[in-house]
Amino acid sequence: MTIEALWQPSNALPGELLYSKSEYGFRFQAANAKELVTNEGGRGFTSVSIDTLQIEISVQTCRALYVWGYEPYTSWRNEDFDAPEARPGLVFLQPSEPYEEGVSLSIPARHWGRRYNRSTGWFATSPHDRDDAEWHVEIAKGIVLGGSTQGIQSVYLRPTFED
Repeated sequence: MTIEALWQPSNALPGELLYSKSEYGFRFQAANAKELVTNEGGRGFTSVSIDTLQIEISVQTCRALYVWGYEPYTSWRNEDFDAPEARPGLVFLQPSEPYEEGVSLSIPARHWGRRYNRSTGWFATSPHDRDDAEWHVEIAKGIVLGGSTQGIQSVYLRPTFED
């Protein structure tokens, strides 16, 4: 299965990306739950996974809404890197087969390195630590997806940390 990635300019989904150190995971808190339900489109949610990191998707529209998932900070490699310049917008992840509510699809297995820049607070993951993205789009506050028509090439996250 392939998953094509397309983007268009728009406003990023308002809310806050959080990272719980005690639970080793990311979660997104939407600023407006009604707006999130409206963006879902009526056919439910699913996700596209990069190992245990999930990109939440609207089944109806194929829109990537936010990122969540188990991602132990103890395995992140500390590294200085620059987060890409990103524009606010919508990213659509269109699979070769239709999504089904609650049935996650995996991005093909490759090594996705995990990096964290202590001085800026950015976490990044990309195949083999190379970001080959043609574009970078902030889909929600603190969540940037990098991609091309070949699919997702990188994920950059800048969360608020909790204990």
